[in-house]
Amino acid sequence: MTAYLWWGLAVGTIAALIWLVAYATKAGRNAQSVQTSQHAAADAEIEAGVQANMAKAQADGPQDKDQLLARLDDGTG
Repeated sequence: MTAYLWWGLAVGTIAALIWLVAYATKAGRNAQSVQTSQHAAADAEIEAGVQANMAKAQADGPQDKDQLLARLDDGTG
């Protein structure tokens, strides 16, 4: 009877350790996924800002050669 108790305790301990390793691995993967998502969001914000600045520069800039020459003559270009 004592042997069954020790074997049961050993099996239970091994099962608990396997569960703990699996849980820690899943937690690590989730943390990595969150970090990757945060980096992707930051990159998207930077890209959106760059594109907004490009669109503003194109909208506010001279539309033809005469407007460009007029801006250069005014000293604002």
